[in-house]
Amino acid sequence: MITLDKAMGMFMGLAIGDALGAPLEFTQSREPEDYITKYATGGAHDVAAGEWTDDTSMALALAKSLIENKGEFNPNSVMDNFCEWYVNGKFSPREKCFDIGHTTQKALNRYLKNRETPYQGTGNDEESGNGGLMRLAPVVMISATPERAMELAVAQSILTHGSAKCLIYSRILAHELWHGSALQRYRDYRHPADISRKQVMSGGYIVETYQAAMWAYCTTDNFSDCIIRAVNRGYDSDTVGAVAGMIAGASYGHSGIPKHFLDNLMWRDELQKTAIKLYQLRT
Repeated sequence: MITLDKAMGMFMGLAIGDALGAPLEFTQSREPEDYITKYATGGAHDVAAGEWTDDTSMALALAKSLIENKGEFNPNSVMDNFCEWYVNGKFSPREKCFDIGHTTQKALNRYLKNRETPYQGTGNDEESGNGGLMRLAPVVMISATPERAMELAVAQSILTHGSAKCLIYSRILAHELWHGSALQRYRDYRHPADISRKQVMSGGYIVETYQAAMWAYCTTDNFSDCIIRAVNRGYDSDTVGAVAGMIAGASYGHSGIPKHFLDNLMWRDELQKTAIKLYQLRT
């Protein structure tokens, strides 16, 4: 059963992992002695300290739609919010969409041409990016059962990502987030516990993102160490951080997040208020 503490941890963890990993995006992995352990500036998108990227913007857009529709999943409403972010910079502290995946961008462009069809994800295996995985916390938070969480995880994914791999991993992560742990039934989808750190890949491919994030979670015992280990694999560090932050937040709760990560996070109060509203809509 998801508690308010775990629900808030999941949502805030997403944003914190995103913000911690943002300045490391597209960089090579780091050695432990050079790990980034607190918010930094710069990187490919010249982020400010505590600034998050598309992962959190899309999660917030999804969350706001769920709140506006009293807990019901309305695909057109979600896509309209996604497009408000994409075109006008809504749901972003920078008031601009400055980071977006190719598959997401193509899906939103198709929707802008035909708003009668909200489900714009294709079944193309080559479009198995992590865009549907990075934002799914809100649908888990409003779900009273794991089955509902998995159902909504698929529904929100196929708005932009419809490949078989995207749907499988969205269901898996939603199930694990609902329980706040790495479930034994999915062990074959994760890296073995003794894998070498240098073999953990962290690109935009959904399999790599899930495996890197869960490796970071399964090889640490607290929120901070999990997200630090995740983002310092580099490459798609913001999304790996967001996914690791979700599972760590769901596991250790909002109360298990170090104060400095919360204090220096952009839009902290807005994100926390949104998380509370989402949890209150659980049906």
